[in-house]
Amino acid sequence: MRPLSLLSTLAMSALLSSLPALAHDHAVLRGRLVFADYEKPVVRVLDLDSGEVTHSFDVPKANPGFATAQGGRFVVIKTGDDAGTLRFLDTGLTIESHGDHNDIEKGPVKLIDLVLTGQKPAHVISGHGQLALFYDGIRPWDGQSTAKAVLVAINDLSKDKPALTEWPSPGPQHGIVVPLGEGRWLMSVPNPVYVKGEDRSASSRPDGFEILDRTKGGWTRLASFNDPAKPDASCKLYHGHAAADGRHVFGCAEGEGGGMLVLSQAGAKFSAHKLAYPDERRISAIKAKAGARFMVANYGKTSPYDGLLRVDPTAKSLTTADVLPVPGGQSACQFELSANGRRLANLTPDGKLRVYDVAAWKELASFDAVPAFDCQYGAKTPTPSLAVVGGSAYVSDPTNGRIREYNLETLKQALDLPVEGMPATLAGSDAG
Repeated sequence: MRPLSLLSTLAMSALLSSLPALAHDHAVLRGRLVFADYEKPVVRVLDLDSGEVTHSFDVPKANPGFATAQGGRFVVIKTGDDAGTLRFLDTGLTIESHGDHNDIEKGPVKLIDLVLTGQKPAHVISGHGQLALFYDGIRPWDGQSTAKAVLVAINDLSKDKPALTEWPSPGPQHGIVVPLGEGRWLMSVPNPVYVKGEDRSASSRPDGFEILDRTKGGWTRLASFNDPAKPDASCKLYHGHAAADGRHVFGCAEGEGGGMLVLSQAGAKFSAHKLAYPDERRISAIKAKAGARFMVANYGKTSPYDGLLRVDPTAKSLTTADVLPVPGGQSACQFELSANGRRLANLTPDGKLRVYDVAAWKELASFDAVPAFDCQYGAKTPTPSLAVVGGSAYVSDPTNGRIREYNLETLKQALDLPVEGMPATLAGSDAG
């Protein structure tokens, strides 16, 4: 399955589109949607109020990946070139919450001057006003690796020269850096067997984490969750992270001592425990929204992950009732939560967009959104993309050159817009 961290991506409105504009004393703007072209090296911006593409920006390769920073204004563009270049698009959107709706202002759209390069850019995580961009480094048997994370305050991206902090990873890893606020950061710890490079079958996935403090200029360790002998202090073969309401959930290996590592944060104090999987399967991607009781993850033995798992991070255990099989034994492919976390949109290889009620854990609606497609990573044919912003799901249809909107509250199709080229990767409201 194509990693979601490379697909869910691009900035646009955070408006709950299910709320009618007539409920307010002014028109509510819908915002903008950024999308990539499958064939041409260009990133385009679609104005959702006019239905027109208003901006286009050249990039090194066709169909780049995206990640949207917290707040929805800035989009990280993973260009996919050999230099590992990351660019940053300012969508010009600023969002102000008014309780029952969000007001959106549209400022200038621009590709900012900041350019970052490095070996194998991968996970992009944001939170607490900070953005962390992780470079995995190359495999140790292929040469000298320079794995690192680049850290920047999101508001600084609007400045001519944003202040950058670089954290050198102890070794190559398919790792992660998570902002925890007040100068604290969670850093993954490389698998030592992989770092040595002697066993080429060793996984590049980390086995644990450390929490570091940067407030005094250097890096001070505050806590460690990197003891393989302790299930509650390790996360073997980590992949998949989500955070909400002071809790972070990490996907770890299945089997004995496995499960999801739930890290709780209360000020400068951190604690963790393992939440076991309901059976022998595991997760590799997980989604969360602030204020929502449940997170949702994909679930399976190996790719393709053919189930969805509802996760209550406060629960003592999960059961088979939290597992939802994907119809037809298909890959879970692409899935996103609505802004309030009550609805889940799931785009599957048969081209259907299914909408689920998370609390009841049942299907509410199904749409024939796009033609059937190959969802596997590295697919040779165009892959549609799913983005959820507020109360709407957006699906790109590269085959027919259209972008479609589905309202997750009314369960009806809304916009169906023709666009130039072959629209592929879309952006959601937050980074993954």
